[in-house]
Amino acid sequence: MPSRSSSSRRQTMATLNPMSTTNSSRRQTIDPSSAVGSTSKSRPPRGRKSMIPSVGRENLNPATPQSARPMKHSTSTGNHRRRSSIGGDRRQSLVPPSMPARTDPRPLSDRSYQQECAKRLLDFLSKSNYDHPISPKSLRSPSGKDFMNIVTFMLRLVDPNFHKDSSMKVEDEISMSFRAMGYPFTVSKTILVAAGSPHSWSTLLAALTWLMERIECMENCKDDDDDPGQFESVEELEAKTDKAFFKYLSAAYTAFLRGDEKETEDLENALGDRFERDDELIAQEIQIMDDKNGVVLEELTELERAEEDLQHHITRREDLVQSLEGLGDVMTPMSDELEERERQKSELTNKLEETNRQLERVTSRIEELKASIDSQELSVEDTMKMKNELKGIEEAYDRTITLRDQRRKALWDIDDELKKSWNDLETVLSDYNAQLSELNLLPLVSAKSINMRASLDKAAVDDADTAKLIGVDLVSSVIPALSSSKQQYNEKLSESKWKYQEALDKLESSEEGFTESHDKLKIIDAKIGKCEETLQAERNANDGKLAVRVREALSMETRVAALRDPVALEEQMAQYERQCTELESLRQKHEEQNIARKRDVSGEIQRACNAIMEYDERCSKQISEIHKYRNDVEGAMGELNVPENRLS
Repeated sequence: MPSRSSSSRRQTMATLNPMSTTNSSRRQTIDPSSAVGSTSKSRPPRGRKSMIPSVGRENLNPATPQSARPMKHSTSTGNHRRRSSIGGDRRQSLVPPSMPARTDPRPLSDRSYQQECAKRLLDFLSKSNYDHPISPKSLRSPSGKDFMNIVTFMLRLVDPNFHKDSSMKVEDEISMSFRAMGYPFTVSKTILVAAGSPHSWSTLLAALTWLMERIECMENCKDDDDDPGQFESVEELEAKTDKAFFKYLSAAYTAFLRGDEKETEDLENALGDRFERDDELIAQEIQIMDDKNGVVLEELTELERAEEDLQHHITRREDLVQSLEGLGDVMTPMSDELEERERQKSELTNKLEETNRQLERVTSRIEELKASIDSQELSVEDTMKMKNELKGIEEAYDRTITLRDQRRKALWDIDDELKKSWNDLETVLSDYNAQLSELNLLPLVSAKSINMRASLDKAAVDDADTAKLIGVDLVSSVIPALSSSKQQYNEKLSESKWKYQEALDKLESSEEGFTESHDKLKIIDAKIGKCEETLQAERNANDGKLAVRVREALSMETRVAALRDPVALEEQMAQYERQCTELESLRQKHEEQNIARKRDVSGEIQRACNAIMEYDERCSKQISEIHKYRNDVEGAMGELNVPENRLS
């Protein structure tokens, strides 16, 4: 079937190249000018053109210097007529009128946005086999060389010939490439020159992120075109087939205009191969749908394991309820410890402030004494006395500094312990909320509409009621609600066991009917085989008899030719006619017997097929009833989804 469809399609495509039959002996050239008989001079070979569209290349030529331009003579309105601005020999500007600058709506100065862009860019470069060292630190504050390496690598993913054998500056090519690819904002050469500066990196990082997304879109579009095997429906396959056909039509028409017969034939073969692959994929999908019919028996086997899974989930739910009850006992002493830590922290803070004030007073006194020493004349005794006082003051200052450091260290230790206690409490609340999220998946728990989620309020640390600290009352609201849900699920479990046993009884009766019908089908198949063997044996016997008669007729003809006797010929002819009449009657008799036997065998086969179809319909009906019953049971019980890591 696939080969027949592809051949018919190829016959349709063959009409695109009528020159292949008439001018097959002539060598075709790929130069379009030769098709119209024009002679062209040999031109030097050119390099491969860039894949980036040549948008705005007319503005890349260097400006004409002032000295090379013709000097404009001043004219007066009295001597010469004013030139019209519509016509005349005025130079028309090729530069499009300036558009107002667009405002970038992206949060370029946001630190979180920059970190997200840098992370995505790092992942993209790693997956694309970036050939230079790269790290998150280098993307936070890159140098100008790092930026040039990154943007050159990314643009060469689009155009492999980017900045190869080019006399242009790399900043000009980068700016032109972004504009040609449709970047909605301006990438100025000033920013590119100062790529390593902090004020320009946010803009360049956003541009690189846009270029990364554009490259990913191009790769995804290319993958979709190259992989026709991925489709969700027949309509999608037809759309891809039409797209491939029109793509082939364009390429084949271009090859036809060039007169390239080999390329046209290759395109036809490629399109035919694609259609054959599509046919094979459709055949595979049909086979997969046939295989899915056998999954019904596996689903029936899964019903037997449903009871064990349900019991395991109920046990898991009971463990979670017990864990929630234990969290209430853990959170009360932690709240008391937090209050004590806060009190110690406030005391040490007051002591530290007092020490700092004393230190400031001593420092100011030292400065006053130094000023007095500088402004007065002192004797030797006064100098010695002041040295002794200075020594005492310095010792007191050192003791004060030491005491301040000790108190500051003690304050830091208490602050660290307080932060650790807060972190432990937040970890406990996080585990509590995670287990509560798993319990909310149960329909009976979520239907109670009770807010059991805990949230830490540090402002309520001095309150005696722990419910205000964690935002929920475990003893009076959470534990009673979970206990009632546990009792309801136990009742539903007992009810589902009875319904599951009834479903097993129905399944056993269906299997017995299936076995009985299968045995009948084997008997019918055996009868059909015997009838076919008998029919084949009789057919072989008749073929042997007919071969004998043919040999006898040939020998008779040989004798007739040898005798050449008219009387004997008439007698032989009469004898042969009698033998032919007998053989004809014998043939008709055997043919009638064979037709009767064939009619009996066909009727028996038809009855067997009808019986098989009736049994198949009955089995399908019973299986659909079992599926419907299982869905009703699952809908009544609710669906319990527990992650595997929580179960372990």
